[in-house]
Amino acid sequence: MKRRAPVVLIAVLSLLALALAGCGSGSSTSSAGSAPSAATKADFIAAADALCEASKAKLEPWRAKIDRLARTARDEEGADGTVSDATRRELAEALEAVVGFSEAHLARVQALATPIADAERLEAIVQKTEAADAEARAYAVALAGHEDAAAEAAAEKGNAETQDAAAMAMRYGFKTCFAAP
Repeated sequence: MKRRAPVVLIAVLSLLALALAGCGSGSSTSSAGSAPSAATKADFIAAADALCEASKAKLEPWRAKIDRLARTARDEEGADGTVSDATRRELAEALEAVVGFSEAHLARVQALATPIADAERLEAIVQKTEAADAEARAYAVALAGHEDAAAEAAAEKGNAETQDAAAMAMRYGFKTCFAAP
């Protein structure tokens, strides 16, 4: 008997991945900006949020696709207790694409001048976001491989990492970047 796919978590993690892609993860170990500078916190937030806002329109087709695939997964699971290989593969591919977009987008945010005094706080947000993206990737791999327990664990951990990153970002003052859905 096949274990049921965690389809509720499919939708949750997919939406979280999209939220992170607005100003998501990168694979940098440096501070959130390319080099801390004399930029003010307000200027940095405004510039980063403007980049993130601009990316939302580019992500809308992915949001629609992931919403459609999550509905398909729920329908398939409701009909016969499993999610098809094709749906799993498409969801995994969509999540991988969103995470890739997230990483590329963060590189643009990291290139902005950041306030010297805030380098550690910004790096903590980036690290949480990177952890969430890593869980989104693990989820995609597990989902495609019918490893539903691993997918569920990755989704739950990714959700927690995303919520932590969003809370940290909100406390810092971001309005758009790193925002949870």
